Amino acid sequence: MGRVIKMDADDPAILLALTAVVDPELGINVVDLGLVYRATSRPRGIDVKMTMTSAACPVAGLLIEKVREVLRARFPDVSSIDIELVWDPPWSPDRMSPDGRRQLGWS
Repeated sequence: MGRVIKMDADDPAILLALTAVVDPELGINVVDLGLVYRATSRPRGIDVKMTMTSAACPVAGLLIEKVREVLRARFPDVSSIDIELVWDPPWSPDRMSPDGRRQLGWS
């Protein structure tokens, strides 16, 4: 039986690179915090959909630029890096990884 390939599956290499982006307020990377909703590579480049813990997040611009910087450094040959800030579904602590929860003492 052949392997089924899911379209738009998260790219593990992109997610790994994004663990270098740490929310300066919480000290947890954006992947473990659950802010990355989608991270895919396409023939034309990398697409990331992410959110913030709230629409009023004061470091949103900083985090988006850091995501772009980290991806550009890790994947210098990609032609484009598109980062879309989305609000649906809204972020909740349920999106956090077990590591993220432990870092906040919520385990």
